[in-house]
Amino acid sequence: MQRSNLNRIPGRLVLTTSAGTTSLYSKEGTTIDTDLVYSQEPIGAAGIGIIDNRDKEAYDEITLTPDGRMTTAIAAALWPYANPIIGRGIFNDTDYSVAVHGNDNSLDTHPAAALVQMPQMIFHPVKTLVGQLKILCLRSHGTGTGTPVNPWNVAGSLRTFADTGGTFADATFSAALPITQDYTITWGSLSGWASMDFYDGLTFEPKIEYVDDNVAAYGLFNKRIKSVGGMLRGIPIGATRTMIDTQLQVQGTGAGRGASGFAKAFSLTVTGADGKVYLEFPAGQLVKSKLQNGVEQLREGEVAWDALPLLFSGVRQAYFANPIA
Repeated sequence: MQRSNLNRIPGRLVLTTSAGTTSLYSKEGTTIDTDLVYSQEPIGAAGIGIIDNRDKEAYDEITLTPDGRMTTAIAAALWPYANPIIGRGIFNDTDYSVAVHGNDNSLDTHPAAALVQMPQMIFHPVKTLVGQLKILCLRSHGTGTGTPVNPWNVAGSLRTFADTGGTFADATFSAALPITQDYTITWGSLSGWASMDFYDGLTFEPKIEYVDDNVAAYGLFNKRIKSVGGMLRGIPIGATRTMIDTQLQVQGTGAGRGASGFAKAFSLTVTGADGKVYLEFPAGQLVKSKLQNGVEQLREGEVAWDALPLLFSGVRQAYFANPIA
């Protein structure tokens, strides 16, 4: 056995979209994982049992926790579905690739890729800003031979591995670019909810649901957006249980089953110490309250806001925005 057969290869991911390319290293202590999602359909006969497995599905999923850099271009690439057309697929008739450039000059390429899981945003003074994302890699839809077309029998339709051609270095990277800083929120003009600090920072969790397009010759062919949203959560400092209860409006005047959440919502912004707004909810509704009585816990625990969109002349606006400005 050769020692050189044990490969430990850091990589740089390059995601291509209609807006251009985005270069991302993985955060220290994490990896770029490419997992094959492979499934088969059992074939059998009554009284005999299963006699074979027939290939049913094969595609790749790439997960990555980015290095923590943030620009308007990176935000556009990592949170592209904040204002989607419901029912539109995340893949279209032009395929966009994703590639992993190894520091040994290797190059792994997937010809048809799209972000399928938008990452968390982690607002904390000593934690980098961006959580884990996931990229879905399907077959290049323009490949295939035969009648009907068989896209599986073409080399490179799903992935290509090369030992040369990779470029690990990213000249735009510097030690100052991964963002760590303090953040505050402002929720409407409510007394006590402006420039509020949080005990262990804030976490934004994007939400998205899909409907799958499955085509006989291809398998999974597209994912269509069914719904989008987002939730911001954290443990506020200085928000009393009475303040929280007042804004939840689950009892007292105006409360009731069927009451509008939008009527309780206000614009919400998360601003960094650098003065830039990193997250906006056009309408953030308080939807969670947790009270804890103990020695080690803060009594007023985690709260959370759900992102609701605005409607102008019947047209739905964005659920959230990452202006970084």
